[in-house]
Amino acid sequence: MLQDQRIWLLISLKISGEATKAELEELEMLLKQNPELAATVDDLQRLWKKKHKAVSKEAEDALARHSQRLNKIMRAGVTEPEQKIKEKAALQNAATNGKLYRFWWAAAAAVVFVIWFFVRSTEGNSSKAIDNTVSTKAGYKASIDLPDGSKVWLNGNSKITYSGDLKGKTREVFLSGEAYFDIAKDKTRPFIIHTRTINLKVLGTAFNVRSYENDKETETSLVHGSIEVTLRNNPDKKIILKPGEKLLVKNSLTGDSLSKDKKSAVSDEEEPIAVLARMRYYGNDSSSVETSWTKNRLIFYDERLDKIALNLERWFNVSVTIKNEKLKKGKYTATIEEGDKLHEVLEALKTAEGFHYSINNKAVIITR
Repeated sequence: MLQDQRIWLLISLKISGEATKAELEELEMLLKQNPELAATVDDLQRLWKKKHKAVSKEAEDALARHSQRLNKIMRAGVTEPEQKIKEKAALQNAATNGKLYRFWWAAAAAVVFVIWFFVRSTEGNSSKAIDNTVSTKAGYKASIDLPDGSKVWLNGNSKITYSGDLKGKTREVFLSGEAYFDIAKDKTRPFIIHTRTINLKVLGTAFNVRSYENDKETETSLVHGSIEVTLRNNPDKKIILKPGEKLLVKNSLTGDSLSKDKKSAVSDEEEPIAVLARMRYYGNDSSSVETSWTKNRLIFYDERLDKIALNLERWFNVSVTIKNEKLKKGKYTATIEEGDKLHEVLEALKTAEGFHYSINNKAVIITR
């Protein structure tokens, strides 16, 4: 309960522009643990920016009914143990240190949440509570038949969350990890996928999304159909993908640039946050590198060893540590089939560029 109150306090501080750097970092961590709230934060921010516009009489009534209760919730939310002393002192000395002003901005932002929730409900948008979550451990995969007829293949160490029936005006899911989607066509109800970095809007198509927490990039690869991608930190900027294209977006969203085929339009010092490139195909059967995992194989084409290591961790459920910076940047081309042993894979990589490795239970250490 305290964590629920805390997260709504932090959301309120964020959208009102009153959150400190530490509070923003705390909120980001909590949203990673509760990915289903990410879309709510986006909606609240848009509503907050438009707060000068008149709201309906029903929304005003909702505000009047809930303002007192929200005030209690907000005050309760600042009594969490790690914040108790600091927040209590801030409220007691509000007249002199200005903290009360900051608090009420947060309370005002919380009221925006009430209006948002009421309007969403009265408009008939069935944004029901998220009640279905499917997750996989490292080394395991899962296939999911969604209620709308769409199919999802979930890679290892991944999680997808969605509402019970997907019968609202939009069909929305939340992804952490990697998944391949084959979306049932419905022109009247877009299918929306939320990750921590991007939102994807589709009507009916097949594509792969890779959005692991410890990866540097979120990658979307389109097999067929069409996808509209929106950067979460810049919702007005939309990128349309064509079949055979992939979009890589840095998970640390800084800057505002898009480059194609990794030829940046910005200076060398300022890397683009989004890169548009072509999907890669390899082998006699022209398998897609990006979707090879759905066929129980991993294909690496001119890939850095540190990125391969992340894939090995999820494929074999191990931890891999590379104790040499030069080795991390080494490029490798290889194919791993289901049933291959970990030591066999490491031996094959080792022949391409000499290194030493040791395996101790589930810990792999690679050295020069």
